[in-house]
This record gives sequence, structure tokens and C-alpha cells, in this order.
Amino acid sequence: MIDVSKPKTVEERRAALIIKYRKLKVKRKEREGDIITYFLTRGDKKYVMHCMIGQRTLGIAYVRDLKELVDKEGADKGIMVGSGKYTYSAKSNSPKLNIELIPRTLPVFDLFKHKLVPKAEIVTEERKQELIKIYHAKPYNFPWIKATDPVSIILGAESGDILKVTVESETAGLSESYRYVV
Repeated sequence: MIDVSKPKTVEERRAALIIKYRKLKVKRKEREGDIITYFLTRGDKKYVMHCMIGQRTLGIAYVRDLKELVDKEGADKGIMVGSGKYTYSAKSNSPKLNIELIPRTLPVFDLFKHKLVPKAEIVTEERKQELIKIYHAKPYNFPWIKATDPVSIILGAESGDILKVTVESETAGLSESYRYVV
């Protein structure tokens, strides 16, 4: 496994958080100019992540370049991390091209180490079906959390997923609740 510790730039720190909390394994890391490319896996799925260092504007050309690399590598999805603004064209075309754009507003510190941020994880599809039966509810009846919330982004939660949130309290002990990602 390639060492991804001690990231130097803001973009690399965001990428490290995503790799850690999405439980991705780094197979290869390449640097070409101001672009760092991570070749990642989780289970039988492959991902390609671009870190765009120091770019002020991230346009559709960068998204298309990443899409070509995703296709060439036979990966399932592409992820782009940058500190610049994404153009309208990049934002509107990336879902069609199966490229996830990580916003520059995502914190660069480990969110889950803060005492006010509870532990969260995406529930499996089997557990999701169990919860629907246990609570006699549709998924959208659970309290909502936006897909644009930093916790959802770091975990890789998409619309329709359910997050299990575990809170530790001095009086109640461990408490579990669920959030539907919208």
C-alpha cells in the first residue's frame, strides 16, 4: 500500500480524508505537474481520483480528461478534488460522465475527531431493508441529511442512502439514529 500520510496541500488533505473514510485502498499514486492522480480500489470496484493543486478554475476540460482516464483504467467512477471554482459546464456535465466533484468548501481537518460531530456510517442495503420493516416506514420518512453535507460527502453517501449516526451521551450511553440522504 502506498503511503498517503502527511499530505502537504489542502487538496491532498481532502483526498486523504475521502480515502480514509470511504475505506479506499491506494494502488498507485502519480504526479504530473499540478495534478496528483490516485488509483483506488474498494472491494471489486475501481476509482480514479484527481487532485488539482493550485487551479483557480476547474472546467469541463479537466472533467473530460478524468473521464478518459477512468475509461482507460476500466474504473467505476472518477473523483475530482480541487480548491478552485468549478465552472457551470463542469458541474452540469459531471453527473452524466460519472465524475464526482468534491467542493472546495469541504473541511480539510478530520471532521469526525471533533467532539460535537457524531460517528456516522452508510448502512448496507440489507440493513436498510431491515430498518424499513422494523420502523414500518419508507426511507424518506427518516430524518433527512443533505447529500451536500460534509459528513455525506466524506462518507460518499448519495441520495437514497441511509446513514447510521451513533452519539455517545453521559446520561443515555450510546444512542443510534438514522438519516435519509436527500
